[in-house]
Amino acid sequence: MRRTGLLLMILGVLLFVGCAHDPSTAYYGLFEDEAAIIAFEAGDTLFMVVLPWSLISKHAEQTDCSPAEVLQELGGMEPQLVVEGEGRELVRIRDLLTTLAVDTTDRTLREVDGQARLEALKAGAPYLRKTGLADTLSHTCPGLDAFSLLQQIEQFRVYDLRSVFKEDTVVDWQQLKSHMTLYLKQIRNTR
Repeated sequence: MRRTGLLLMILGVLLFVGCAHDPSTAYYGLFEDEAAIIAFEAGDTLFMVVLPWSLISKHAEQTDCSPAEVLQELGGMEPQLVVEGEGRELVRIRDLLTTLAVDTTDRTLREVDGQARLEALKAGAPYLRKTGLADTLSHTCPGLDAFSLLQQIEQFRVYDLRSVFKEDTVVDWQQLKSHMTLYLKQIRNTR
């Protein structure tokens, strides 16, 4: 997939926008060597769960499933959209949003986390809508006004579990799946 950059930008906005209003659907993002993301909307809140890429890729290798299938199995929600790309593209998007957050708030670089990035993206949506990004999105996703959808989200909750699962963590997949189901259910019920 050479359109990785474009797809990642679209996924980034869609993940940040959370335009799935059905609580049983989710957006899944796989960014090689960087992260796996499950994002879903509940009420006026967009929830993002970030997992280590290695957790998903190791299980995919062990089961002969694709990483996308493994992440969807773990997420347990029907996919609204699944995008796969390179980790460096996610890092580039993260860096851009970090810069946006630092430049538009009183936060320092060290204080910027996933939630601050999303809040900065939401706050900048009226201005970003006038950039080439809006044209790219409207051309690639006809009929979707991602920036208008972004304005509908009131809160963001980012749960970055990459520090919980270390590189060499041995995981009982069935137990992890059971715990993740409960974890995602608890997240949906917490506002």
